[in-house]
Amino acid sequence: MPEEPKVECTFTVKRPFGCMELWAGNEKAHRSIELAGLEGDVIALPSGADHGGDLSAVFSCTDDVARVVLADCVGHGYEAAAVARHVHHLLHKFRDIRDTAALLEALNDEFTLSTEANDGPLRLTTVVTGTFDGKTGVFTFAYAAHPRMFLWREEQRQLLEIGDGLENLPLGFITGEKYLEQSVRLAPGDAILAFSDGATEVESPEGEQLTPAGLSSLAQSVAGSLPEPLVLGDFSKALLAAIKNYHGADRELADDITLLTMRRVNP
Repeated sequence: MPEEPKVECTFTVKRPFGCMELWAGNEKAHRSIELAGLEGDVIALPSGADHGGDLSAVFSCTDDVARVVLADCVGHGYEAAAVARHVHHLLHKFRDIRDTAALLEALNDEFTLSTEANDGPLRLTTVVTGTFDGKTGVFTFAYAAHPRMFLWREEQRQLLEIGDGLENLPLGFITGEKYLEQSVRLAPGDAILAFSDGATEVESPEGEQLTPAGLSSLAQSVAGSLPEPLVLGDFSKALLAAIKNYHGADRELADDITLLTMRRVNP
């Protein structure tokens, strides 16, 4: 009887996906962070208190993936800070969900259910979250009613809004919301700027809002005024100063402001 041919089987073992928090906070802060294939910088200025409703978080994940989150809880001061702490707790609970849109869906369902039982006004939170694959250079992101981020293309020296059509609903409005996501590939030198709406809704002494278009123009002007190569920490400080100057340097800000900048570094 002829010998049966041998069949070789190969199996690919996929490592479980997991994320470790590198930094998170809703207090006044300015931090530079090194991630997988990215350099990051976070600057935050709560309005009228030590802590506010803007929560930023940065995670290092398996497979050379970095995750960033910027949440903006409605209001400011003590109550918004308490909601931000709750969102931070939920982020830890769901931090190992790989899919970007699925992370928002899990956060939204848990957040909505946990706040339904509380008396008082409806609590809403906008969120932008993104994951960066350090091997491919792909940045995948999703919004929950958050202001659209800016993408800086280094080769074209151009700043663009990204995420058209991804507005969706904020956390806390209704359970079962399905979130959409998009992806962009970052070349070395390309950067992402995420921000809370305090940066675009800030008003001049005459009562005119800065708007996303105004912030974009301000960011390009600030970047052009700084020496090359651009240091992200210097850019963050200069942009925040320019926003405060637009508002009136001596006037109290009406809302928290957070700027989160990420730039792809040479592999």
